[in-house]
Amino acid sequence: MPTRSLLASIVGERYVLDDEESFLVYGRDEYPRAFSKPRAVVLPANAQEVSEVVHACYRHGIPITPRGRGTGLSGGALPLHNSVVVSLERMEKILEINEEDHLVVTQPGVIVKNLHDAVEAHDLFYPPDPASLESCSIGGNVAENAGGPRAVKYGVTRHYLLGLEVVMPGGQLCRLGGRVLKNTTGYDLPHLFVGSEGTLGIITSITLRLIPRPRLTCDLLIPFASLDKASRAVNRILMDLGIIPAVLEFMDAHSVAAAERMTGQTFPFSEAEGHLLIQLDGSSETEIEKQAAALGELCLTLGADDVFIAQNSATRDRLWAARRAVLEACETTRPATELHDISVPRSRIPDLVRQLQTLTAPLGVDVACFGHAGDGNVHVALMSDDPSSFEEQLEVLNRTVAHTALALGGTISGEHGTGAVKKTHLDQALSPLEMKLMRSLKAAIDPQGLMNPGKIF
Repeated sequence: MPTRSLLASIVGERYVLDDEESFLVYGRDEYPRAFSKPRAVVLPANAQEVSEVVHACYRHGIPITPRGRGTGLSGGALPLHNSVVVSLERMEKILEINEEDHLVVTQPGVIVKNLHDAVEAHDLFYPPDPASLESCSIGGNVAENAGGPRAVKYGVTRHYLLGLEVVMPGGQLCRLGGRVLKNTTGYDLPHLFVGSEGTLGIITSITLRLIPRPRLTCDLLIPFASLDKASRAVNRILMDLGIIPAVLEFMDAHSVAAAERMTGQTFPFSEAEGHLLIQLDGSSETEIEKQAAALGELCLTLGADDVFIAQNSATRDRLWAARRAVLEACETTRPATELHDISVPRSRIPDLVRQLQTLTAPLGVDVACFGHAGDGNVHVALMSDDPSSFEEQLEVLNRTVAHTALALGGTISGEHGTGAVKKTHLDQALSPLEMKLMRSLKAAIDPQGLMNPGKIF
């Protein structure tokens, strides 16, 4: 049976796409340098249809690429090996918000911002907040173990996962975990699927724990003349004050300049080499004011140029608009760019920035660094005004970023996954035994290797 007829018999003709325009959309994610034409695109409406699609594809030996909203940056949703894209965008219902048990049950296609808004209407809080929260899906967040600025205090996606419904390779529908906070019954199977990038199965329902919503926030921008001073301040804030900010972000001068170019707005203290953007949250205005005063005083003693406190929502929105715009700004305001998502011990962030600047300067490439100073997750943007030369040097540049992060005790991906883009560096980041264990898991769960082939390994 032809692929289209096979899929249409399950989801209906309307929800099978095999035209060139659709292929251009579904043949890529947000990583700009990779495209792979899918065999077809199918849009199931529920878990049963996903199960039947997977079963049919496995019966005919057809590879499958699960897809959320296509906002990934590592090629995780590229339909390699002539695979069928199974897009979960129609599965966008929040199934339950339980105020007593502090949990939410959601389909995978729900936009993360919509999930935030829905639970906050019940005075509850789901903390993970990736920069693309207005466009990315919660299923994709689970598949990539997404984080975001609030990870320093609240953790990442896996810290909120209670249970999953997953369509396994072959089509069997499987429920993993449940609705309880503590569960040591057997292996921790739900968390095996967190960060698995769709290589082990397709997530069709997610149960997440929630916490009470913080009622108050205070945002501070603290500029420093150097990244070294800013980095030392990060460690002292976390060690000396006994304060864990909700957000502890940093931006270097290049990333601020990129945000200014894109937004057309001037960022306060834009001439500083290092900026800390900090958010405190809680329920007591007195306590937050006390923390802000102590934090500001400490930073000034450590060489901060100033302490700027956002006094109203307009100013606060302006600061965070600039921070959330940095990634897109680096991508769009220069003729040639490449983005990396790496992690290093937070004390080594200045070393990372210095070494990358030194190594790339002879190649005529600028480096912008920004991200999550509180947990050492750094986003690196390589930028050039010479696309031709940049493309010729790209392999060397990417290897330089990976090797530098690893040499500083870090790793090649903090929150964007391995996908198809970073798999060439995986054997440098992991030991042979780690690689063997991961391959064994993949082979045990997906012996035919049809689930999102060409990713991670």
